[in-house]
Amino acid sequence: MGIAIHPAVVSGPGPGIRRSRYVTRLTGLSARISSRCRLARRSLTARLVGCYFYIMKPHALLSRDFERILIRANNWIGDVVLSTPALHCIRLSFPEARLSVVAKPWVIPVLADNPHIDEIIAYDSNNTHKGAVGILRLSQVLRAERYQAAILMQRAFEAALIAYLAGIPVRAGYRTDLRGILLTHPVSLPTDPSLHRVEHDLELLGRLGLETSRKDLVMRIGKAPLERASERLLALGIRTGDRLFGLSPGATNGVLKQWLPEGFGRLAARIACAYDAKGIILGAPHEARLGTSVSKEASVPTLYNLAGETSLEGAIALIAQCGLFVSNDAGLMHVAASLDVPLIAVFGPSDHRVTGPWCARHVLVRKEGIPCSPCLKKDRCPHEHRCMREITADDVFAAVQRAVSAYGFETVEQRVGRLSISEKAVPVRQPPN
Repeated sequence: MGIAIHPAVVSGPGPGIRRSRYVTRLTGLSARISSRCRLARRSLTARLVGCYFYIMKPHALLSRDFERILIRANNWIGDVVLSTPALHCIRLSFPEARLSVVAKPWVIPVLADNPHIDEIIAYDSNNTHKGAVGILRLSQVLRAERYQAAILMQRAFEAALIAYLAGIPVRAGYRTDLRGILLTHPVSLPTDPSLHRVEHDLELLGRLGLETSRKDLVMRIGKAPLERASERLLALGIRTGDRLFGLSPGATNGVLKQWLPEGFGRLAARIACAYDAKGIILGAPHEARLGTSVSKEASVPTLYNLAGETSLEGAIALIAQCGLFVSNDAGLMHVAASLDVPLIAVFGPSDHRVTGPWCARHVLVRKEGIPCSPCLKKDRCPHEHRCMREITADDVFAAVQRAVSAYGFETVEQRVGRLSISEKAVPVRQPPN
């Protein structure tokens, strides 16, 4: 900002004196303004430098002396499964600490028998912890536990807010959703958009100076849920010597991720005939009608629609006994991968590089040459859903044949023999009614 000094029009007696006074006043005013401008520039520079170091500062290593650590789990089944290598690495980084995981009720079964955590705290955002009052209630419960650090796998603002309100002194997580100001250890998102979700979670730990060497998914089955699932299969006429395949035709987070139900039905009929196998259809309660459509299309008496009839705990125990599993990009696909079940994954609008099966024994099916795929859309497609509609039952059955040729098709008894069975479940702290 400058001042323009125009030539003065001087008249009357004493022009030299008047001109001198005028010039002196203007010179003093100019000096004061220049001084203030310099101070303003210095202040602005300091603020910009401060912001730069806040954003770009290296993340100090988290202390190895923490005794109580809170971990915020993700909200989707698949994301929680994919975070289990990170949980293993956190345990290796803090072998003596008590690790408590805050999780939504519907994902708790994924962690119920995890050997690397000590406690699960249910975050019931639909009832007890609903709204601002509920968040304050949960924060008070966590504050009483005196956690020394919080590691936020979930990337939403409210995850950081809860940790902040709980008075946890060290709060680490990705700088997303405008929550960086609430974190003591904010980490910038990875620059590679195709980074797999497992690597994405491990990148956070690596930036915090923690262990990142464990990359295998972790899923153990409780003895009681496994016994109940075995009884359920026996009631359906499926015995330990039978080959069992599972289908997951739904996808909770996006209808466009679903391959056609008639495709699943035709595929089921071919698997049952080709391998003398029996099958089950699994899914959430709202997918029961979808399961019925698949079952009708298959018209196979040994294909049983259990969609909506099992809990997630029960579905996990049933998948564990399958010798083959066919799924869209959905939570149960990741459950099958974590249990090392030979897997056929059908992908369309979602990016297989980011959320594809994290396991060795799988075959991925996707239609090449569709320029808009992956588009990441969830519920509306302007191109007639080509990426899924152009995948035929023949395509997926060919993938089944490759999987069986490479990995075999084990019986229920053989599958059970492979499982890591947990004798003791992780304690779950439920909110008061």
